[in-house]
Formats: sequence, structure tokens, C-alpha cells
Amino acid sequence: MQARDSSETRSLNAYPNIHAAAGMLGVAASTLSRRPDVHTQARGERDRVLLAAEVLRLASIFRRRSINDVAQALLEYAGKHAPQEASGVGEEIEHYFEDTGLGEGASEQLLTLAHRMLSPALCESIEAELDASGPALPDVIQGYPALPDEETPGAA
Repeated sequence: MQARDSSETRSLNAYPNIHAAAGMLGVAASTLSRRPDVHTQARGERDRVLLAAEVLRLASIFRRRSINDVAQALLEYAGKHAPQEASGVGEEIEHYFEDTGLGEGASEQLLTLAHRMLSPALCESIEAELDASGPALPDVIQGYPALPDEETPGAA
């Protein structure tokens, strides 16, 4: 995962080291340090930190804690250790959610992938599910005003 240019010019004090990130994720620090796909940044000679997007990516893999809880923990960590950088970490978190969310064309991408990997019967059920948007609502509702239950006095 590529780091954004804005994070490279920022201090790394706002980001958790492997031990702190592991605590946010609900896993052991050794679990993170042994993974070959974990991208860290050097902070000093021995300390390795994880950028916000990397911690959130790992949260979506491990699923021990809600990704929203992990994002909140990242914001709290940045606020405690580098208050002047906390807004930048918040922006990184927002960018992560924007980049990983479902965008336009997600349905078409799902169907393309389904046709490549699934049986025709399953593809048809997926297409039917995506097409089922619920009953169409009328443009105009027509009707008559409700009649009173009893006749009003003086009406003939």
C-alpha cells in the first residue's frame, strides 16, 4: 500500500509502533512483526511505526475489533502523542474509507467477477438480487377524503 505524500512530510510521532498497533487491533505484537505483508516506517534506529491506512488495512484482515473502533483508537493515539498532527491522521483515515468504499460501478464489477468465477445459476440469482430494488412507488397518490362515520346534524 502506497503512503500518501502528506504523511511522508509529517512527523511519525502520531503513528503507533508495532506494539501499540497490535493493541489497537486486538492481536499480539509478534503476530504483526512476523507478517511479511506489514508495511512499516522507521522511526529512529529500532522503532517501527505503522501508518493509519496500514493499521486500518490490518483491522479489516484480523477483524478482532470494529474498523471504526480502530480508527477511533488511531485518532486518540495521535491526539495524545502528537496533537499538532492529529488532524492529518484524521484526513488519512478519511482517505482510507473513501478509497476502500463501494464506488460507482460496484454492481457491474461484482457481476463481472461472478461470471468469471461462479456457475450460471448462481450468477442469475446474484443478478436477480441486484435487480430487486423493491416495488416502484407511485408518482401521485389518488384517493377520496375519508367520509365521516356519522352524518353531521343538518345535512340532508
